[in-house]
Amino acid sequence: MTTVLENISIDQETKSVLLGGASRLRPLYQLMLEQESGEWEVAAGLANQLQLKDDEVSGIYWQALEWSRQVTGGEAEPAKAK
Repeated sequence: MTTVLENISIDQETKSVLLGGASRLRPLYQLMLEQESGEWEVAAGLANQLQLKDDEVSGIYWQALEWSRQVTGGEAEPAKAK
């Protein structure tokens, strides 16, 4: 990861959190990890600590997934949940 991050133009705080270091972004990063792994109760607790609403977190997460699919050439629009 260190080698990859050396070759990418991102700020030091983002690099630090991705490498497991201290950063003011750590709580947001942890929230993202919990959201990705389906740890809904933990994610809800972290969102509450960050003063974010669950629907806000879900909406932003969904937007990030859609953006990543577009950037990587995946589906233009993610499949709708049933």
